[in-house]
Amino acid sequence: MPHLFELEDLPGFPSVLRRQQVEFIGWLVDRFGVYAPVVPLISGALLRTGNAHVTDLGSGSGGPVHYLARQPGLSHVDFLLTDRYPAASGTTLPHVAWHPEAVDALSPSAPGTGLLTLFNAFHHFTPAQQERLVRLHAPRGLLVFEVLQPGIVTFLKILLTTTVGQLVLAPFVRPFRWERLLFTYILPINLLTIPWDGLVSVSRSDHPATLVDRLRSALPTGHVLEGGTVGPWWAPVTWLSCLPDRRP
Repeated sequence: MPHLFELEDLPGFPSVLRRQQVEFIGWLVDRFGVYAPVVPLISGALLRTGNAHVTDLGSGSGGPVHYLARQPGLSHVDFLLTDRYPAASGTTLPHVAWHPEAVDALSPSAPGTGLLTLFNAFHHFTPAQQERLVRLHAPRGLLVFEVLQPGIVTFLKILLTTTVGQLVLAPFVRPFRWERLLFTYILPINLLTIPWDGLVSVSRSDHPATLVDRLRSALPTGHVLEGGTVGPWWAPVTWLSCLPDRRP
């Protein structure tokens, strides 16, 4: 299948629409604790790499990190949020900071220190770009988390969430914005753009075993690539771990 484009990836996509999109998705994963099952994976990776710092790539509105930073197991960790289109919004916790400038995740050097993470952003990259991400960032430690899996069930779930879900939940999304109501109920552009990007995301997603098999050749010597799925049936999270091999 061709690598279809997502509107939010396009430089010319209006920032007001991109902000509403990333805030809606970020609020959903925060409100419903979708990433709660990955706390042990992040804690284990930090222990394994000897870090207490995380730099997140492709942060969107920062919803996943803001949720995780409030969890007891990660409350001691310093987080740096970065994105190609920075969209700082809402309340930032004392140990969560935004990098003010645009950051390309494919750059050889990412800002900040410590472990690198990607929350629901890995599918935005082509297979060749995903290999480059692994090759570049495995030495620092890279964790990938996706709330998407290929298949009709996920397709229908995303379609329902981005259409009916938007109509029901738009007034409750935080931070509250009048333009969100405008572009949802009066000029319903959000009911076209967000479902499009959501369904394209499903088409780009992969099973963890597929990712591991495809990316293993890009892994630098002395590193370990692992993957799997955690979480409940209604919101499973695909994870991928690229870490230095420090086993005895």
